[in-house]
Parts: sequence; structure tokens; C-alpha cells
Amino acid sequence: MFRFTATILIFLPVALSAQLMSPPIEAGESLIQQFGAFALIEDTGTSNQNWDFSALVSQQSLSYSIGDAPSSSLGKSFPNATIVFDVGDEQAYYSFDEDAAYHGGTDGALVVIYSDPAVSFPYPFSIGEIWQDTYAAEFGAAGITIYRTGSIASECLSSGTLTLPDGQVYEDVYHIHATEVLLDSTFAGTLEFTIEADVLLSSDYALGLLGAVQVSTYDEPVGGTPVSNSYDYTVWIDSYVVGIEDVTSLSTWGMMPNPASDAVTFFRSTIMSSETIEVVSMDGTVVMQSQFTLGQPSLNVDVSGLAEGVYLVRSSESKEAQRLVITH
Repeated sequence: MFRFTATILIFLPVALSAQLMSPPIEAGESLIQQFGAFALIEDTGTSNQNWDFSALVSQQSLSYSIGDAPSSSLGKSFPNATIVFDVGDEQAYYSFDEDAAYHGGTDGALVVIYSDPAVSFPYPFSIGEIWQDTYAAEFGAAGITIYRTGSIASECLSSGTLTLPDGQVYEDVYHIHATEVLLDSTFAGTLEFTIEADVLLSSDYALGLLGAVQVSTYDEPVGGTPVSNSYDYTVWIDSYVVGIEDVTSLSTWGMMPNPASDAVTFFRSTIMSSETIEVVSMDGTVVMQSQFTLGQPSLNVDVSGLAEGVYLVRSSESKEAQRLVITH
């Protein structure tokens, strides 16, 4: 979940008066989110919308524990953060008071501290209002200094009723559209992320109920050939638990669609390392191998040549295996 954007995974609450208010997030709470195919969030006006996503099918899960930032192991490095979201070897530090602000995070041994936090919007925030902010950080990875700059623009568009894939119906739900552009620069080149996220939020939860996210990347090495990539998905709350729970971190990478016939997109939450993905037949034969490079969040792989059946897909970084079904 290493947070290179403000909008992809952590979503924020809204009050019944159609004003975004400071959320009641507490240390000791836990969260499980599901990921599936991209689904548009459409409006026909500013009120009385009916968003029905009951047909969405989960293809990946991720769990978080929520902790007290000042008492965490890196609390002194993030003195203005109040909450830390933890997904195993990755943490994201936030504050929720007058603003919803991201202060930085960790990815294994990598620590990114924002000198200028990323503010999604100030509280309160009402339908029709627009908020913009810029942010910056400087950090090192593999002996290289990375200079990060970015911008966020958020707007509250509408309100209505939401039906989640589990059939749960929520009233007084609000639609936020957010655009984020992030640029990492080094002596070797630049890596740019552009994120468009439409998020549905309710006053009943401290975090967003559902979000439709589109991400594009543009990697431009000095003296090399630029590489662009894109992917999209929908993410929604599966469970939100108040109080301390024993939550086991689930996969830090995933794939969709599954079952697949022609192509599979592999995506991961950790981007600051290379990673090999292997597709293995049930007799143990490696039938396909693909490589994530540094900074690459997703891989599009042609699987049309694989025979129908069940395969195991494993990651060199996490050493975990997942089941992939091929149908033609």
C-alpha cells in the first residue's frame, strides 16, 4: 500500500449535511478492502443519485491495521501525523484535524518524509466546492536522491444512495472526484503518476465506501526511451472494525481478470524494487515469467498461449502464490 498517491487507497468521510468533516478514526481499528474491475461512477445531477455496484466481483483483498502515529516506531519522524495505516512492511502517516493530510510513509527500509504534506482538502468541505494543494518530499533510495513534487485537486460533486457488492445499502453517500499528479525526479530521469479517482463516502464510516481509480505512468529515463503504462480498478470496503483486531496482512500484489482468457494485468502496492512474477503449471513447470522494474506498478501479460486450466502465480519478493484460472 506504499502511498505514492493521496487518493488510491485511503478515502475520507463526509457528514450528513453534505460537508466533509474531520473523521473519527481511532487507533486499534482495522479495515479490509476488496479490489475488482474498473466501474464508472456516473451522476445525473447533484442529488438523489442511485449507485448500484452489487454486480462487482472481488479479485483481490488487502487488510490494514490503524495505529497511533506518535507512539509508533517512526512517530518522531512524522511529528504532525496522528494516525498510521499499516499493511505489514508498509505504513502511511496521516493527520485528520483541520485538514486531511498525508505526511509520508515507509516501504520496507525506505522512509519518505514530506516537507510539505499532501492535503486532500480542508474541513468542512461541501458539495460544489473545489480544493487544490501542492506537496513535496526529498528522499533516498538505493543511493539515489529522489525529488518528489505533486498536486491534488478535489471536488465534492453529488449525493445519493450506494449499494455495495455484498448487497449492503447506504444512504447519504457523497461523490468526490480527485485528480493527483506526482513527479519523482532523479539524475537518471523522471517518473510521473497521474491518478483520477471517483470516491463514494458516507458519514457512517471514517473511510470511503467505494472508489473507481484510473492510474497512468510515464517513465522518462535520461538518454533512454520513455515508457508509459496505465491501469484501473475499483476498490471498496469489505469490513471496518472498531477496536483492536488480529488482522493478517493479505497479498501485496494481485491480478485481474481471474479467470482470464487473453491477458492478465498484475499489479502491486510496492514499487521501489524489481520483482519477478512466475506462472507455474500444476506439475511444477514454469510456463511464463514477467518482470516488474523499479517504479513499475503494473504488468500487462499475454496469456492467450496458455492451455486452459489452473495455474499458480508466485512473486519473487513476497514468496506467496495465488491461483490463476485460464479459460478460452
